[in-house]
Amino acid sequence: MFEDVTERLRAANQGKIPFEEQAEALGDLRSTILENKKMEQDLLFMYTYMAAITTSTVTRPEIFQYTSERFEYIPSRYIAKVQRLVAGWGQNYSNALRAVAERCRNGTLQSMLNRYANSIDSGVPDDDFIGTELSSIRSIYRNSFEQGIELLKKWGDAYIAMLLSGALVAIIIMISVAIYAPDGIESALNSSYLIILAISIFGLFIMYQAVPDDPRTHGLTEICSREQGVIRRLERLILPITAAIGLMLVLVGANAGIIFLLIGLLLMPLGVIGYIDDANVINRDTDFATFIRGLGSIMGGKGITTGDALQEVDRKSLFHLEPFIDSVSSKLNLGLDEAGSWKKFIGETGSYLIYKYMNIFRDAVALGGSPDAIGKIVGSSMLEQVLLRRKRDMMVKGFVVLLVPMHGAMIGIFVFLFEILLSMSRAVTEVMDRFAESSAALTGGTSSIGGSMATSLNIFVNFPEDVMRTYVITILLMLTVANILAGKIVMGGDRYLYYFFASLLCVATGVVYIIAPIMVSAFFNIPAFVEV
Repeated sequence: MFEDVTERLRAANQGKIPFEEQAEALGDLRSTILENKKMEQDLLFMYTYMAAITTSTVTRPEIFQYTSERFEYIPSRYIAKVQRLVAGWGQNYSNALRAVAERCRNGTLQSMLNRYANSIDSGVPDDDFIGTELSSIRSIYRNSFEQGIELLKKWGDAYIAMLLSGALVAIIIMISVAIYAPDGIESALNSSYLIILAISIFGLFIMYQAVPDDPRTHGLTEICSREQGVIRRLERLILPITAAIGLMLVLVGANAGIIFLLIGLLLMPLGVIGYIDDANVINRDTDFATFIRGLGSIMGGKGITTGDALQEVDRKSLFHLEPFIDSVSSKLNLGLDEAGSWKKFIGETGSYLIYKYMNIFRDAVALGGSPDAIGKIVGSSMLEQVLLRRKRDMMVKGFVVLLVPMHGAMIGIFVFLFEILLSMSRAVTEVMDRFAESSAALTGGTSSIGGSMATSLNIFVNFPEDVMRTYVITILLMLTVANILAGKIVMGGDRYLYYFFASLLCVATGVVYIIAPIMVSAFFNIPAFVEV
């Protein structure tokens, strides 16, 4: 059916689908952004793998063949193209590397491919070149990561400042409507929505580009950490319930603060468990750098198998990995499948870096490489990323500590001011009505100067409460969603952290929206005329 529609569209538009070129351009832009974002980290993984397998007696074709099979690394896809040119078309490696480099859109990868081609022409041994390149890519990755952190600091501050400015514009529009009560306020309200939306999209996009790529969870579906398993089970129950309850409350016209608060409280278990899992993964990654070095040293120094070496690893210093090491060691001692045991170890830790580096270590050892040298190579690359992650976490804590109070302050100012304006409007309207009634009674129903004054003095009168309440709720929703996305982008981690920020910010928004009218009615009273 869809093929027929496509063919009819092509026939009606000279062989093209409407907006086909624009869609392809956007798709290419998206793939380029994602590829460039992941490239440097994947280059570090790939070179760590290549350096690890060169500790064994592998030939150049084997290096390219084994590396090309690691499709989880983006650069390996380009190595696969090189291997196809050599194996399928009979080209030599230097020409194939240059041919692939010409079509590569990433500058770092293009430079690497050309350097590899030059080293082959110069007769440099592969292991020497790969070792040098591994050191270089670590420096490049470190520099890029640190630059991203610095940019993220600046753009994080800029995002908060711009969002505060947008909220200020929304507040000014609300005050203007309250004072003058003009007709046709929809255009002013729509412009406020547009300003908030534009600031949010621009700020979030810039922060996303600046933030270093640092996935933390492996995303394996069959095996995961205990916390990730709990979240996946709870998601199936909590998310539909939250959506259904939220939709039902919206349809019955419930208080917006109650809706925000209820959504935040329902998502809070997912957010708390996700935050705990994120912290556990970070701690396990820190321990793994030490563990893999020690395991490789024991295996290489004593010439024993992995199972025997695990018995001699000092587990007391590996507090966060100790239960997982005990588990895999017990399985290997019982004679269970080694690949399956390590797969379960990787899955239960929940870590993306452990998933990558443990597989590199095992593959290189299986090819006959030196466990001692492999452990040092893998441990050094892992330690590099762990230390850089610590730098990022220091900045993230400062941003989050600023983001949540800033969100509460923005929401508080907006909602409290709305309630004050609403209270003033009601009080002034009541006073003016009484004044008009008194004037009419004194003059016997004829017009008077007082009545004319009451009619002309329309400040804070005719405040469109329903329209402005919808306006306030819409602005609150936009600010809350934008800050949820900002917190997740800056903090990184798995999607579970969306629940963490959603629970925090929705609860804050709901509490402020609920208590604002209570506090305004308690502390903000306008005296009215009373009859004597």
